[in-house]
Amino acid sequence: MADRFYSVVKGEHLPSQVTEGSSTSSEAIELRVNDSVYASKLDVILGLRAILAYLESRETSPIA
Repeated sequence: MADRFYSVVKGEHLPSQVTEGSSTSSEAIELRVNDSVYASKLDVILGLRAILAYLESRETSPIA
């Protein structure tokens, strides 16, 4: 098991523009998933939804 990194360059919005790899790409927006902890795709999706809800409802800086 290993980490998976998903990254996107600022301004890109399409799924085809997401980069997936086994190491960081050092982009501004990046997600690391430890697949030894999150073995289920559903678990990752639910976690992402929680992060999205947090950013939409509570985060004010520096993303605002």
